[in-house]
Amino acid sequence: MFLNYVIKILKRPGRSMAVRLTLWYALLSTILIAVAGAALYWILAEQLRAADSQILISKIHAIHTAMRNSTDHFSELLHEIQMESNTIRGVYIWVSRSQEGIIARGRSDNPLLDSNKPFDRKPKAFEPQQWHWKVKKHEHFQVMAQRFAGQPASIIYVAIRTSESEHFLAFYRYALALSIVLALFIAILAGYLIARRGLRPVHQLASLVDELSVSQLHRRIAGDNWPSELATLAENFDRLLERLEDSFARISRFSADIAHELRTPIHILRGEGELALSRNRSIPEYQACIASAMDEYERLSRMVDALLFLARAEQDHNALDKQQLDIHQEMASLCSFYQAMADEQDVTLNNDAQGSITANSDLLRRAVSNLLSNALRHTPAGGSIRIYCEQSREQVQLIVSDTGSGIADADLDRVFDRFYSADAARMRRGQGTGLGLAIVQSIVHLHGGKIRLKSVAGKGTTAILSFPIISKDNNDDNIR
Repeated sequence: MFLNYVIKILKRPGRSMAVRLTLWYALLSTILIAVAGAALYWILAEQLRAADSQILISKIHAIHTAMRNSTDHFSELLHEIQMESNTIRGVYIWVSRSQEGIIARGRSDNPLLDSNKPFDRKPKAFEPQQWHWKVKKHEHFQVMAQRFAGQPASIIYVAIRTSESEHFLAFYRYALALSIVLALFIAILAGYLIARRGLRPVHQLASLVDELSVSQLHRRIAGDNWPSELATLAENFDRLLERLEDSFARISRFSADIAHELRTPIHILRGEGELALSRNRSIPEYQACIASAMDEYERLSRMVDALLFLARAEQDHNALDKQQLDIHQEMASLCSFYQAMADEQDVTLNNDAQGSITANSDLLRRAVSNLLSNALRHTPAGGSIRIYCEQSREQVQLIVSDTGSGIADADLDRVFDRFYSADAARMRRGQGTGLGLAIVQSIVHLHGGKIRLKSVAGKGTTAILSFPIISKDNNDDNIR
């Protein structure tokens, strides 16, 4: 019960780690010292009792031998008893018979026979029997008795005074208890000092982390001066700082891009408004001005919708309603929507996708729609766009390939960045927001997949959307 109470205290939340380590160290040290001391005490006590038992057995055998070899039974027996009693200090011997009582004893001052408490224990078997006897308050004896056959039967009693041994063992117990208490205090003090010293690198690491700010994300913590237990933590902190630094850099670039992209339509709207107000104009001129403003408003609306979608996509990883979809059917509805545009541009649009996929229908269509829109903008007359699938045991690859102008190698690594466009002229004409491929990438990542582009300038681009194959049980969980 006490140990459980101590452990409950040690596990209490909010307690200092140094205090916990100190208390655990002190508790375990005290338990080890107590167990070791108790074991030594038991060994010592057993050794003392074994030595006394050996003396008692030897005395019984000597008296029994004298009784068998004695011609003058009583006088020789009495002499032998007195001699054996005097060889070792504190040994008392007496012999009794069932009818006659005590027939001989070595000393007249036998405290076991002269005490107020009568000594009347008699062994029933013919094997030596041993017990502890206490006279008065501080007199301790170890007594051994053995019955021997004869007419009449005799019982030989031998007792040895163990008061000194008992006092020694009592002193040992007192010293052991005092040592345990002293060891507990020493263990608490030493444990606290050791814990504080051992946790010093943790405080240093915490201090370094506390000093970090947004302007210091380039700093690194890992080094050779950390203990092996903290080296991994320091390396993880450095990787976290790298990710934070990259994220802040992206946010900074993104903010600058937003400001740049919003500034252009706002300047256009402001310029057209100032121009319209500079003098009186005809109704057709005002209508043209309003129509131009509506185009810019439409572009701003698309940009805001795209940004809102990207912001939500980063938070809704676990809120997708995924279903088992027929890829050919999903792509057929998209192809029918873009077929008129493809016919107008004299571009062949082929839907060769077959198979099934576990995905959100609306998001999948939006991703492929962005790819088809890009492909149609960059594929010249006479070109073609093909949608097809490749499937393995682990994933389904949905591929959109075109024979358009392609993407230069210098631009290929940045096409997924927000507001980046390899064709700046199209951006200026308002034909895109620079967020289409970023949205495609976010949708694929929401499904736990990957996207990659293969492109050759002047020959075309292939977008490969890889979606993991989800087992039926996992799919049921996602749908629920």
